[in-house]
Amino acid sequence: MHNTSPFEKNMTELAKRYPVLAERVKETGRNEAKYKVIGSKTGEPNVVVARDTDFLALYDRDKPAESCKDYLDRLNIRYAPIVIFLGLGLGYHARLFMRYYGESCDTKKIIIFEEDIALFRMTLEIIDLTYVISHPDIYLFVAEEPSEAAMQIRTKNLIRHDFNSYMRSIKVIPIPSSITLSRDYYFNVLDRVKQATRQQMVLAGNDPIDSFMGLENMLFNLKNIISTPGINLLYDKFKGRPAVTVASGPSLNKNMHLLKELSDRALIVCCDASFLPLMKRNIRPHIVVSMERTDGTEIFYENVPDFEGIHLAFCPLVKPRTFDSFKGKKIIVNRPFSHFEWLHLDRGMLSFGPSVGNMAYKVAEVLGCDPIIMIGQDLAFAEDGDTHVKGMPFGERDDYYHGNVIEVEGNNGRTIKTCRAWDVFRQYFEEDIQKYPGLCVNATEGGARIRGTKVMTFREAIEAHCRDRFQPEAIIDETLSNFDKDLDVQKEYAAILSRIHATRESLQNLIGRFKDFHDETRTVQRDIVHPFIYNGKKPDSEIMRGIATKFLETLDIYLKDKNIQDIMLHTLQPQLLWFANKFNFLSEIYSDEDCLFSSQILMIKEWLGVIGQLFVSTEDVMGEAEEKFIEDMRERGAVA
Repeated sequence: MHNTSPFEKNMTELAKRYPVLAERVKETGRNEAKYKVIGSKTGEPNVVVARDTDFLALYDRDKPAESCKDYLDRLNIRYAPIVIFLGLGLGYHARLFMRYYGESCDTKKIIIFEEDIALFRMTLEIIDLTYVISHPDIYLFVAEEPSEAAMQIRTKNLIRHDFNSYMRSIKVIPIPSSITLSRDYYFNVLDRVKQATRQQMVLAGNDPIDSFMGLENMLFNLKNIISTPGINLLYDKFKGRPAVTVASGPSLNKNMHLLKELSDRALIVCCDASFLPLMKRNIRPHIVVSMERTDGTEIFYENVPDFEGIHLAFCPLVKPRTFDSFKGKKIIVNRPFSHFEWLHLDRGMLSFGPSVGNMAYKVAEVLGCDPIIMIGQDLAFAEDGDTHVKGMPFGERDDYYHGNVIEVEGNNGRTIKTCRAWDVFRQYFEEDIQKYPGLCVNATEGGARIRGTKVMTFREAIEAHCRDRFQPEAIIDETLSNFDKDLDVQKEYAAILSRIHATRESLQNLIGRFKDFHDETRTVQRDIVHPFIYNGKKPDSEIMRGIATKFLETLDIYLKDKNIQDIMLHTLQPQLLWFANKFNFLSEIYSDEDCLFSSQILMIKEWLGVIGQLFVSTEDVMGEAEEKFIEDMRERGAVA
């Protein structure tokens, strides 16, 4: 009978789950000069690694597995929904953790980073890792550049939900020998994973009030949403045509004048903050993008006498007065937020990063533009400390960005100063560009390096890519010309009004349930929890456990009502994220069941009060928006 070797078995599974990694392993030769397999008293394999001046054994020479188990015991991990291993080696630590701790620590996902692919190949030759390789909740990153690995964690949805709900309870297990051999690599990995986690927080939202403001703006923009064509009508209409995205960084002062010669040789997409600086120089973009939900963005369009030929591509989370202040034609750009799903209006949804610059890039991409040339996208301070182009309505220097300054690589190859917010924007650019099949040119002529872009001067980019003439304005107008003819305002009005009525009714019912449940938790707190905490009275554990069960049942009602979930989810996400992390973390604090139940009840009671108010506020603003919507439609003559 043929006995399949560990390497053959491992490679079969690796090819199924990680085909790219499997090919890289095949191309990796054995490095016998650096690695030597040795035995131990227990018969378990060990490896000695040759370094510049000495040798390092990966594990204890006598009892490799037992010493690894002792190391894990000393970490005293009780709760570990997500575990990150810094190093794999021969896999002793990871396999022992799964065997002895995975279930008791309620581990849901494991991520393993290994810097050395040659060592990984040797491990595959001598250790059966098929369980680790094939397990759907274990993720291997071998010899991956740390930023690339962090990007995969975010963009491929590997553990997105779990990262959001268990960020506070992530456990990092450094493998001592791996840290000794590649300290900088693993510390870089840790830093990049932290950045990926921060990006998840940005994507989910970090302030329910801010999210609620966006929802409120959307509801009061219903008239505008119905009557405005969507970005989806323009998908691929500029296939193979060049675009220039114009951000408002200080470097824009150098080269914006060159835009004057591009009105019929490139689609010009500018950020709202760069609109007035361009217009003051008689440079007319074809599309302006806007997404901020806060006050003040209407100033970007004030005192502009002529909007002819310029379209505002806006996310309808902006203030209605921002919409009104732009006197030209408009295009709706929805984001993949739940309340846009609630509209049931197909206007196209774009997933882009947190800045208007990210939005400008994404608009150019979905319109089919190739190449996309970026200018003014500094994402860094000018040498004199300026943050924006001259003529930006709020000034050239915004002190907000001067907090939390960090250093990154610049387009000139030297280190430059930026801030955390800009660095997050940059990472979103890199993720989008990685998936973009065309050429992205960074012609900013300054600023931070954005991986995946080709650095050129703007003049070089124009000469190389903007030679042919076409009519961007005419393409946009012709494409959108039939929207009004095909629009059935009364039908759209009736559908949205019906959805408002149904959603408000569901909200009122759920608000009643929340109120009753909140009263119940207050009673349990008074009669059971407080006597237990302050007087040591033995609590009724079954009643306390019942509160947690009822809480999950109440959440289930919310999740099953599609209208409520769609209208509320984006507003609730920050609070849900905070609650899930803190609630899950309680298991690490309290080993006593009664203490755990008591702390859960106190959290549930607080949560019901906060969330209940968000539901009440949402129902109130929907009532106000309904009245305004009916009034707007009457003025338009759409209803009697």
